[in-house]
Amino acid sequence: MRIRELINKLEEKYPFELQEEWDNSGLQIGNPDVELKGVVVSLDLEEGAIDYALEDKKANLIITHHPYLFNPTKSIDFRDSFYNRLKKCIKNDITVYAFHTNLDIAEGGVNDNLAHILGLRDIKSLENGKELGLGRYGYIDKQSANKFLKEVKEKLEASGLVVYGNCDKMIEKVALCGGAGSFLIEDAINQACDLIVTGDVKYHEAMDLSNKGIIIADVGHFASENHIIYKLLDEIEEITGKEVYNFSKTDRFRHFI
Repeated sequence: MRIRELINKLEEKYPFELQEEWDNSGLQIGNPDVELKGVVVSLDLEEGAIDYALEDKKANLIITHHPYLFNPTKSIDFRDSFYNRLKKCIKNDITVYAFHTNLDIAEGGVNDNLAHILGLRDIKSLENGKELGLGRYGYIDKQSANKFLKEVKEKLEASGLVVYGNCDKMIEKVALCGGAGSFLIEDAINQACDLIVTGDVKYHEAMDLSNKGIIIADVGHFASENHIIYKLLDEIEEITGKEVYNFSKTDRFRHFI
C-alpha cells in the first residue's frame, strides 16, 4: 500500500473539502506516492513523534491533527529552529499529513468522538446555521454540573478544569467543542445549553458569558482533542492490517505546583 492509498481511505471519512477556509489540512511535507512502511499518529508534529517514527525505521508517515505549517512560507531557513522538525522529516523521507478542521467537522471526528466519550445523546451540530459544523450539543441524564464535570476530568484524563458559573446547578443539555471553541459559547447560549466543554477560554470573555447563565468548562486544548488519535489509530490499523503507533504526551499544559 502506498501512502496516498491510506490517505484516500481516510479522506473518504474525513474529507479535506470540509476544512475551514483558513486551515491547512492535508500534505505538510513528503511524498505520498512511496510505499507505506508504518504510521505514527500524534496530536502535533512533536520532536518525539519524529524520533519515534525513526526508531527501528518503524514508520515513514506521521499523521497529526494540528498542521505544522499554518501560514504561507516564502523561504525555509534551517537556521530558524521552527524548521528543524521539517528538516529531520526531509532527511529521513518521512511524509507528514494533517487532519485538522476536516476531522473536527466530519461525522465521527473530534467532536462526535468527544460527545460519545462524555455520554451525550441526540447529538446535533452546534455551529449556528450549519447542519454539519464545528461543535456539538446533546443531552445527559439530569445531574449537578459538579458531578458531570468530575466525570469529564476523569474521562479526558485532564490535569485540571477551569470552570466559570454555578456548578451546583442541575444540567441536562451540554455543548462541546474540541480545541479552542470559545467562539461557539454564544451559539451554546442560543441553543439554551446548560454547560459547554471546550478549551482556550479567555478569562474576561468567560466571566461575561457565564453571567448569562451558561457554565463554561475549560478542560484545555490538549485534553479536549487528544482522544482522537486513538480512534484514528484503530481506523488506520483496520485499513492497513498493520500495527500503528501513537505518540502522546500527557496533559502537559496543566501542571499544578
